[in-house]
Amino acid sequence: MVAKSGARLKANLTQARLAEKLGIRQNMISDYERGKRRLSPEMAERIAEILEIKADRIS
Repeated sequence: MVAKSGARLKANLTQARLAEKLGIRQNMISDYERGKRRLSPEMAERIAEILEIKADRIS
């Protein structure tokens, strides 16, 4: 999720704020961004919607 961290920062969101919007823990965002956790297509869609980007940029 390297592109995802850039998109998150561009959206001016911290990991904690993004996690809050998604209803998940901050460490899950960290794991996604470091590639330690695999994104489901559904989660990719949810993140993309919040970051206002296309899901294929992050999945």
